[in-house]
Amino acid sequence: MTLKTWVARFVVDHGRVTEEGGRLRSFERRRLDEPDVDLHVLAEPSGAKGEDLGAQAIDAIGRLFSQDRLSVTGGLQRAIIGTHQTLLDWNRRSLPRDQVSVGIVAAAVTGNVVYAIQSGPPVLFARSRGEFRRLDPPPESAPALGEGDLAPAVRRFELMPGDIVLAASSVLESIADAETLRGLLERPAEEALPELYLLTRDLPNFALFAIACLEEEPDPEPPGRVEEELTAPDYLTRRGSARPAQDPNTAPSASEARIAAETATAAVLFPQSENGGSPPAPVPPVSPPPIDISRTVVRLRSDQPVTRTEYARTIGPPRRLRFRFTDRRILQFGGAVALVLLIVAFVPDLVRESRSERLAGLIEGAQMQFAAAQDEQDPARRRDMLEETRRLSTEALRIDEGNATASQLHEQATAALKSMDAVFDLSPLTTVTTLSRQVTGELSVSALTVHAGTAYLLDTKGRRILAVSVTAPGPPTVVFEEGQTYAGTPAKAPAYFTWEGPDQTGRLLVLDAERKLFEVRPGSAPQPLALRRTNTWRSVAGIAAYDGNLYVLDPAASQVHRYLPAASGFDSEPVVLLAPQESLKETVALAVEGDVYVVLRGGEVRRFRNGARQPFALGGIDFPIQAALDITIVPEAGEVYILDSGRKRIVVADKDGAFRRQFVSNEFTDLRAIAIDAATSQLYVVVGDALLTAPLVR
Repeated sequence: MTLKTWVARFVVDHGRVTEEGGRLRSFERRRLDEPDVDLHVLAEPSGAKGEDLGAQAIDAIGRLFSQDRLSVTGGLQRAIIGTHQTLLDWNRRSLPRDQVSVGIVAAAVTGNVVYAIQSGPPVLFARSRGEFRRLDPPPESAPALGEGDLAPAVRRFELMPGDIVLAASSVLESIADAETLRGLLERPAEEALPELYLLTRDLPNFALFAIACLEEEPDPEPPGRVEEELTAPDYLTRRGSARPAQDPNTAPSASEARIAAETATAAVLFPQSENGGSPPAPVPPVSPPPIDISRTVVRLRSDQPVTRTEYARTIGPPRRLRFRFTDRRILQFGGAVALVLLIVAFVPDLVRESRSERLAGLIEGAQMQFAAAQDEQDPARRRDMLEETRRLSTEALRIDEGNATASQLHEQATAALKSMDAVFDLSPLTTVTTLSRQVTGELSVSALTVHAGTAYLLDTKGRRILAVSVTAPGPPTVVFEEGQTYAGTPAKAPAYFTWEGPDQTGRLLVLDAERKLFEVRPGSAPQPLALRRTNTWRSVAGIAAYDGNLYVLDPAASQVHRYLPAASGFDSEPVVLLAPQESLKETVALAVEGDVYVVLRGGEVRRFRNGARQPFALGGIDFPIQAALDITIVPEAGEVYILDSGRKRIVVADKDGAFRRQFVSNEFTDLRAIAIDAATSQLYVVVGDALLTAPLVR
C-alpha cells in the first residue's frame, strides 16, 4: 500500500482569500541525510502590532527550522523557543500598547508522519482510526509566544488512509459548535474541507491547514485521455471527474458559470500535494481535430458583391476639401469635443457641490452622534456613538482638513473615549521580593493572597507555599510543602488555596493534589481538616471561602460545590449551586462575595446569584479581556479585579460588571497572579518570579 499525504490550506486576510499570508506560511527543508520535510506554520497574533510581528514570527520559525541541523523534532522545538525569546525581549522593551503575543500551530510533515507543536489560542483537531479528538496544548505549551514560560511539547501522528490533522484559528469554534465540528471532521476529507471553507470564507481574518492521508491508486485512464473539468468539490477530491465536453461555441449556462466561479475561489484549498509539494500538473488540453479535407478550405472567389473602390486621383486639378456632415467619423469627433467642453464647463462646479454636500452630511452626522452620546446611559452604546463621531469627523477632515467644526468634534470624541478608557499607568512598581534570589530550586507562582501583612504564594513547581512579609521584607519562609507530615497526615503538592475569615484571626485553607484539606494559621504548623465526599467531584480548578463556607469549582461538571462549616473543618454534605447551563470546562478561577464569579480562559466572566446567571458585560471597555488568569474581589469597594495576561493589564469592574478602570505598566511582562490589601490600599502582583506592589488608584 502506497500512502500519499495531501495538504489543504487557505487564509482569509482582511476579507481576501489567499493561499498564503501573514497568518499561514509553508517552508521546505531538503537535505541529503534525511527525507524531505515540509513545515506549515499557522499564527494567531494579538496586540496592536500583532499582524506585523505575527508574520515576522512565522518567517523566523520557518527560517530557523530550515537552517537547523538538529532532527525534525529538535529543530522544530528550537525554532519555536528562539522565536518565543525574541518576542519576550520585544515585550520587555515595549510599551503595553505595543506588546504582542502570537499563538501558533506548527506541523512538520515527512512522508505520512506529522510532528506538531501547539501554543496559545489556535485549535488543533485530529481524526485517527475513525476517532475524532480536539487536542489541547499541555500546560507547558499553553502560553502563546511572547508570554510566560514556554516549553513546547511535540505531538507525533502517523497517518493512515482516512486520517486527518487540522489546525485553524480559534474563531472556528465561535462559528461552529463542538458537535458541528465533530460531525464535519468525522466525514471524509473531500466532504469536510469544502464545508469548512464555505463556513469561514466570509470572516475578516482566518487561517486553516489540513493534512490528510490517502491511499495512492494507479491511474486507470489510458495516456492521452482528456482531463475532465472540475467542480469545487471534485477539485478537493481528485484531479478530474466524469463530465461531458462542452461545445466551445455554446455559452455556458448560469449554473455552469456559478460552478466555475466557485471552483476558482475554492482552488486555494489544495495548492499542495504529496508531502506539501505542488499538485500534479494538469493534462494539456487536447489538440483540435484534423482539418476535414473533403471541404473547401481556401475561398476561391468572393461571395460578396463587387463594388467600386476609392483611389487617389493622379491627374487633373486637385479636389476641393469637402465636409460631409453625415460622415460618422466627423460626428464622433464633434461629439467628443462637445463632451470635453461640457466637462470643463460644468463638472468642477458639480464636484465642488458634491464635496460640499458630503462634508455637510458628515459633520451633521457627527454632531448627532456626539449629542446622542452625551445622553446615553449604556456605556457600550455610548462608546459606539463616540467611535462613530470620531469616524465621521475624520472623513470630514479628509475632505476639508481645515474645517474647524470637524476638528472640534474629533477632539471632543477622542477626549471622551480616552476618559472612558480609564487607563492608569502604575509604573514604576516597588519590588517586594524576587523569589529566584531568595529560594532554591525551580519555582512557578500560580496564586497569591495578602492578609495581615503577609503575602502567601503558591509555588506549583516547587510544590510548596511560601510566605513573605510585606511590611518588613525578608527571606521567604515555607509554610506548607509536599512530603511533610502534618498532625499525622502526609501532605501532597498544594494545588489551590484561599483565605477564610478576618485578616488578623483568619486562616489559609490549602487543598493538596489528593484533595486533602489543611489549614495554615500564622505562626502555627498546618493542620488537616475534614472534607467530605471529595470523590464526587469530577474535577477541581479552584477553591474560595465566603461567610465561613467553602466553595469548590468543578469545571468538568460545570458546577460549584458548597460546603457548610462543621465542628472540624467541612465535614458536611456538599450542595451544588448552579442550575444546568452551558459548559464551564474552560474555567480557570473562582471568587465568591455573595454572588459567585467564575472566569473562563478566553476572558469571559460569568456571575451567578442563587444559581442563576446574571449579567457581567464589562460595557464600555475599549478592548475585551483576552486571556484571564486570576480574579479577586474587594468587598469594601464593591469591585472585582481581573488579571488579563493577554493584554498585560488588570481590569476593574463593579460587582455588577460595569467597567470602571484598568491598570497597565511596562513591568507587566509576565503576569501570574494578583491580590489586594484593602487595609493599606495596596495592589500586589506577581510578574514572573517577582512580587511587586503599587498604591491603588481609584
